[in-house]
Amino acid sequence: MRLLILFAFMVSGVVTFAQSEHSLVRRLVIFPLQTSVQYREAADEAWWEIRRVLTDNKRFLVASKNFLQQKDVFQSRGALKPADAIILGQLLDANAVITTYLDGFTMHMKVYEGEFGRLLWQQELRLQPSVPISKQLVESGVKLVRDFISSVPYQGFVVIDGLKSDVVYAEDGRQYFKAEISSDTSVQVGDKIQLVRVVSDTLKPVFANANVEIFAEGVVDVVERQTITVHLKRVSSIGEIKKESLVRIPKELNRLKQKYALGEELRKNINPEYFSPEMTELDQELRENKPLVTSLSFIGNLALLLLIAL
Repeated sequence: MRLLILFAFMVSGVVTFAQSEHSLVRRLVIFPLQTSVQYREAADEAWWEIRRVLTDNKRFLVASKNFLQQKDVFQSRGALKPADAIILGQLLDANAVITTYLDGFTMHMKVYEGEFGRLLWQQELRLQPSVPISKQLVESGVKLVRDFISSVPYQGFVVIDGLKSDVVYAEDGRQYFKAEISSDTSVQVGDKIQLVRVVSDTLKPVFANANVEIFAEGVVDVVERQTITVHLKRVSSIGEIKKESLVRIPKELNRLKQKYALGEELRKNINPEYFSPEMTELDQELRENKPLVTSLSFIGNLALLLLIAL
């Protein structure tokens, strides 16, 4: 079940949330940086570099400058109200919208969910007073957006194999599914893979405060560019695995935290997680059923031999 919204209503531009399940962030919009006019050239350069970082690993689909200009929304923006984030998300068909703005010597970046306007992530970075601000915008913007990437509690999503009709399919008595990952993801055959639900019941930024429920586990069986084939080991219900289910790669999550997270406390911060109590071992069921299948096959063959002998 993708959505657990109990209520969401708008009163005087304020949206109130109850518990909700986060869905995949794939399509992004990054608005120009909001700074003083004197930094406009450096801010434009920072926007291009931030966008490059988001598109480099092919994890996100990022709106182009031309597209935003055609929609007449290519303009700098600061903090957004939930209602504004919803309007922009719907207008631009974006899963999330990103704003970056300068307040004195502090650069802020915020990411809003496009469908419900919820704040997904926010971070700020204090610039060096002794260095011209224009010389710090690009580097600071890149640091912030990489911190955002490291904060996302999943590193891929389930896809449907073009040659299969189902999301989960069987081969040689095993269950498999495929997932798309970033081009720079460090993943190898045998690595652990988890399917997760990210649930939040607070107005605080989702990625820093959500609970992560693991409802399926498996291991990488094949790595082919940006697609991995996963041997499913444990699952609460195969029917819960759907297209765009969130894929978590624990090893990759830790790598991104260590490489890009700003501050020691953020490198150690991983969302609280728990396993779905309904999860069962698929290979165990196979082992338990195999003797029965073998016995039935033996009896069937024996009966066939007796018929032939008669």
